[in-house]
Amino acid sequence: MNTTQPLNGMYRVPEWPRLTATVTHDGTGALTINGVSRACAAESVAALRTGMIARAVVIGTQLRRPIRLDVSEEGRTHALAVRPEGYVQLIGADGTIPAPDGLSIDEGRCRVCRRLQPVTSTACVQCGVDEPLRVEVAPPAEPNVLASPADSPVTRPRPVELDETNDVEQTRISRRAAAPLSPMLHLAFNTQRSVDVGSRIVVGRNPEPVDGREAVTVITPGRMLSRTHAAIDVDDAGCIVVTDLDSANGIELQSTPPQGLIPGEPTVILDGATLLLGDVYCTVTRT
Repeated sequence: MNTTQPLNGMYRVPEWPRLTATVTHDGTGALTINGVSRACAAESVAALRTGMIARAVVIGTQLRRPIRLDVSEEGRTHALAVRPEGYVQLIGADGTIPAPDGLSIDEGRCRVCRRLQPVTSTACVQCGVDEPLRVEVAPPAEPNVLASPADSPVTRPRPVELDETNDVEQTRISRRAAAPLSPMLHLAFNTQRSVDVGSRIVVGRNPEPVDGREAVTVITPGRMLSRTHAAIDVDDAGCIVVTDLDSANGIELQSTPPQGLIPGEPTVILDGATLLLGDVYCTVTRT
């Protein structure tokens, strides 16, 4: 079924696919789609909610109809309908919603450049990063979660996976499922294309490979990035650790409120956190 059928001017929201979201006061939570759970994190509760809604919009766009999203927060659960157009409505006790007359589309800030944009954005209107409102910490490789329970994997071809619409990203996930790999990092910048690197790197305008780390050169429009600005490592516990290598213009973690890193002091950051390195925004994600 590609559209929701009207019922006395109302629309009944299907129960499938099953999306549930858990939101906690510290901006972390989980998004579960047909039993497959993903950890989520954002700079604030509002940003977390918006990112989860943006994911539901992606699914609704694929199915061309409203999607049900049950959100649990502070002991209460709200049944929401998320339309492909970005409108969010409360679902009535009878499972229906009215037309979205007079509603506005939810908005959030890009995880890289902080530009405000609607939840329907598939790429940032300013920096071009894919899924600008994404809050999933590390989406796992998994079977297609849009498949109905009645679908047979023998008789039906596998559709595109929800989390990965990029062919390169799908290839990386398939390879990781086949054999364990060393931790890798994905760096998304507002000044250049994203890159995939190893678990021990340094970034800067023209960095030196400190202690054997991989050197990643970054475009800095205002030349505010130091020659060797920062070290970014994945430690033995799998945490992302950032160290300001005595840079001239420092590092600011884009948290709420923003937090300046102390030069020379290793700091653990959340997977998917954004850093301001001089005049460059960089989002760091484990892959």
